[in-house]
Order: sequence, then structure tokens, then C-alpha cells
Amino acid sequence: MGDVVYGLLLWVTGGILATIALFVFGAIDVQDGSIDELGVGMVAVALSAGWMGFVGWPIVATMRKGQRSLVKDFGLDIRWIDVAWGLLGGVGAIAVSVAGGVLWTVVSGDDPPSNGDFLPSSPGLVGGFVLWVLVAVLTPIAEELFFRGLMLRAVARRFGLPIGIAASSIVFGMFHVSALTFSGLFIVVVTGAYGAVFALLVLRANGRLGPAIVAHSVVNTIGVLALLLT
Repeated sequence: MGDVVYGLLLWVTGGILATIALFVFGAIDVQDGSIDELGVGMVAVALSAGWMGFVGWPIVATMRKGQRSLVKDFGLDIRWIDVAWGLLGGVGAIAVSVAGGVLWTVVSGDDPPSNGDFLPSSPGLVGGFVLWVLVAVLTPIAEELFFRGLMLRAVARRFGLPIGIAASSIVFGMFHVSALTFSGLFIVVVTGAYGAVFALLVLRANGRLGPAIVAHSVVNTIGVLALLLT
């Protein structure tokens, strides 16, 4: 459990450093703290700052007290069969999101909230490709390594598998919002549901992260395409 805490603390540290960088470059409004639409470079800074916790600490953990292998200790392995299960899981996660969005619209009369408003809406062809790599390739690997590779295993080992799934999914959802408003709570619930789907995919693959990484990539790819095409 200590490794989970250390990883989260490093993520927070990276987030603070990224926030400072965004302030310096004028991407955050000084008066109300809102984040303007970022360029691709600033998106890279904002996303990668937390990876020293999500990727860096699992590396430290496996080198210090594991088998010196992210594959053996955390299941960082992708096989061809994972693509099929990942696509299926990604579609299932998107279906959950759509259902939640419809419910939100029916109840509130507004469009469902999003946590991707900071992403550039017109990055161009090259920028769009870089954005896709950052959001839909590297981010799923980093987040699945930590939440389903390290955290799910650590919590399940200490408190049991159901609590491991629930805790890793809820924390995963909470790390995708900046404020606990009603909109933020919606994002926590929907993203937490994603996390539960990803966890079940990992369990089905006997601890291998491949299906969850693919499913996570599918969800984020749909999000990037929706942003770029609207």
C-alpha cells in the first residue's frame, strides 16, 4: 500500500509543477483559476507531469522489491487476443458513458459535462496525431500500469478483490476531475465505471494489462475524435 501512496504523491507533485508551468505560460486565468484551451505542447506538459508517479514509481517498486520486471510484477503485457477483448470492453465503456450522458441530459436539460475542455479543438493534422498519441496511447499505458497494475493488486492483496476493484476505480475517477461539483461528480461516476470495466478485463486476462490498455485507448480515441470533429 505504501507504493500506492508514493505514486499518488508523485502524481500530485507533478500536477503542482505542471500548474506552475501553466501559470508561467499564461494558460491559467489568474483571477478565477480556469484553464484556457491549451496548445499541444502544454497538453504534453499537463499530462506527462503526472507520469512520474504513474510510471516512475512502479518502476522504482519493481526494481527495489519486485522481480525487476513490469511484466512479471504488474502485468504490463499486450497480446493479439487483448485487442479483441479491449475493443469489446472499450465499446462497453462507451455505452456506459452514453447512457450516463442521456440520463444527465434528461435530468438537467444540459449537455453532459466533459473533462477534456482544455484540449485544443483545432490542432491541425500533425498536432491532432500528437494529441492522439498523448491521450490515447501513452496515457492509457501510464494510467493502467498504476491503477490496474499497482493499485488494484495492492489493495486487493490487503483488503480483498471487491474492495480493490472499487477503490482503484473510484480513485481513478477522482483523478479525472478538478472540482467536486455536480458536474465533477458525474465525471467521477462515469470514469469510475470505466475503471471497473478495465479492472474486469484485467481479471479476465489473469492479471495482464493488455485488454484494459486497449479498451482505455478506445475510450480516449473516441473522445479525441469527438473533440476534433465537432
